[in-house]
Amino acid sequence: MQTTPVTSTHESGYSAAQENWARYQYGKDRGHLEYMEQAHKCEGMYLGGGEQWSAEDKAVLRAQRRPFYEFNEVMPSINSALGYQISNRMDIAFKPRGENGDLATATVLSKVVMQVCDMTAQRWLETQVYGDGLIEQRGYYDLRMNFDTNIKGEIELGTLDPRDVIPDPDSKSYDPDKWSDVIVSRWLTLDEIEQMHGQKARDAAEASGDTSEDHGDQDEGTPRNKFGSTSTVSMYDAYGKNAGLERYRVIDRQKWVYENTECLVYPETGDVRTVGQMTDEQVQDAMAKGAVKAKRMRRRVKWLVTTYSATLFDDYSPYEHFTIVPYFAYFRRGKTRGMVDNAIGPQEALNKAVSQFTHIVNTSANSGWQVEENSLTNMDTEELKATGAMTGLVIEYKKGSSPAQKITANAVPTGVDRLIDRATQALKDVTVPDSMRGLQGGAVSGVAKQADQFASQQMLAVPMDNLAYTRQLLARRLVKLVQRYYDSYRVFRITETDAMTGKQVEKSLEINKFDPETGSYINDVTIGEYDVVITEQPMQVTFENSQFNQALEMRKGGIAIPDATVIRYSSLSDKHEILANMQSQDKADPLAEAKAALLAAQTRKADSDTTARGVEAQYSAIQTAQVIAATPQTSTLADILLKSAGFVDRDAGPIVPQLPPGAMPPEAIDMPTNTNPMTPANPAVGMMEGIETSAGDGLRDEAEQFSPR
Repeated sequence: MQTTPVTSTHESGYSAAQENWARYQYGKDRGHLEYMEQAHKCEGMYLGGGEQWSAEDKAVLRAQRRPFYEFNEVMPSINSALGYQISNRMDIAFKPRGENGDLATATVLSKVVMQVCDMTAQRWLETQVYGDGLIEQRGYYDLRMNFDTNIKGEIELGTLDPRDVIPDPDSKSYDPDKWSDVIVSRWLTLDEIEQMHGQKARDAAEASGDTSEDHGDQDEGTPRNKFGSTSTVSMYDAYGKNAGLERYRVIDRQKWVYENTECLVYPETGDVRTVGQMTDEQVQDAMAKGAVKAKRMRRRVKWLVTTYSATLFDDYSPYEHFTIVPYFAYFRRGKTRGMVDNAIGPQEALNKAVSQFTHIVNTSANSGWQVEENSLTNMDTEELKATGAMTGLVIEYKKGSSPAQKITANAVPTGVDRLIDRATQALKDVTVPDSMRGLQGGAVSGVAKQADQFASQQMLAVPMDNLAYTRQLLARRLVKLVQRYYDSYRVFRITETDAMTGKQVEKSLEINKFDPETGSYINDVTIGEYDVVITEQPMQVTFENSQFNQALEMRKGGIAIPDATVIRYSSLSDKHEILANMQSQDKADPLAEAKAALLAAQTRKADSDTTARGVEAQYSAIQTAQVIAATPQTSTLADILLKSAGFVDRDAGPIVPQLPPGAMPPEAIDMPTNTNPMTPANPAVGMMEGIETSAGDGLRDEAEQFSPR
């Protein structure tokens, strides 16, 4: 919180307060009043519960005794969009830029900033800001330092009511650095003023007498949301001075000024830093390292906090940026829209069509009666008028007279039901479709539902892209606060996931730790420039389920995914204990050893078979070569047979060497034959016989061929 004492750069506190008040009125008249009315209406459309009808319309319908129903289709649509944001969280990382930054420090800085986000409940605050943007067009973070619980300072992150924030009405940029100023209107008690701005500010506010009752609708504004209502406030003295709850409208304004400012210039890098945004220790350390003081025209933030007539704070801001970080769901050069804005028309049409349809059905039950004069005996016409629509009605008429007849009611116009269908569809078209809510029906497969949900998420592309920009702005301001205010030794408790076991492990992270041996600081996060890298983290359950299914599919496909990896991505509640038990178990598993031995034996047998086949092929080739050498005319036939069998020659063809041109073939030799179909000739026979004889198996003399055995 801001704790700088009251100082004034104006001639008087009153003139500063009048300047602030005039700027506040200018911002309201330039569009903020219209925005507040629209935001109030959009919020009623989202909340429902009777707020989708204006008080004037409800009064007219009550007078006509007509119903007004609400079929709230806006809330489930917005909740689906909020659910998508909740399922995808922010992950901040930094990468070094410039000569003073390094990857190790960037990693440390990333962990520190994510730790700050956890400590400030950023994930829940982001949901509030995102919801404000979808419903009321605009959402705002408030980022500053708090020295209440830690004298060194802790980063504080909060949210603001969008209707309390008045951006520069003449700006057309998303980035607050391009606004000329921003105003936050608050109602504060004296105790709150003292807590934020000190005793002098409290005394100035109390002396001003600028008190009022905070009902939220002062100065033509719209009511603000509170736990209480304003219907019976005047009966109590809860706002009295003795109760300590007198409230003052405080105009909190931050603006850019361009002035001649004392700076530090770093000759080596050329960087320029404003002295007023540095502590005395930082200035002395920089000058010891060669920095030089100089006067330069610089852009700075001026902070002015006033009531209507009293100045509470008037000095330069200790921050380099506005503390306001905006989010706009839809942004078009200064024009903002939310998701509810375009749903107002279809929702009102749906409510009116349903109410009209119900009114027609109700009136048709008592459409009237036609009776002959003085024909009723058990009632008169006034009683029939009052009770004519009751169940079990008995009408007695005089004998000989015409019986009473029910007047036929007009049929419900056919266009009314079609209007209901059209309004319902239009609501889904301008918000989110049924597929994004998973409402396609039970006949649709889960895979098809996921595909439709993924496709329908394109409707949230613009709001989510703007949210990514807001995350970028927030991360840039966070790192600057860390580098400036986290300049002393600090220890953070970081919880990380072990890469091997998947178990959550707590580690100590020390920053700005002085090393006496080297005379430098370890993990010095105050130096260097870094770029912001924002990534979107899917919701843990959905992310782990998808990873688990992918791991199973990869194992089915033959990829050796380790068991520990599959278990780590499962949704088992005690998976970390299972992983720990797996690692602590004895590695000597008899069954596993037997399987490994069998696999090794099968591998050796396959190697032996391959060797035997190779030897057999080598022997057959040698025997074939001997035959061709003895009878070259067989080479042509052998070549044809090999080609027919599909043999592929690894050298140039032909496969079997042929007789040279003009060469005379040698005398034919009768070859041994075997006509027994049970024992055909094969290389194995020759191989076995060749072991016992050195002669070629296919070459025998004539005596051996024809000698009886």
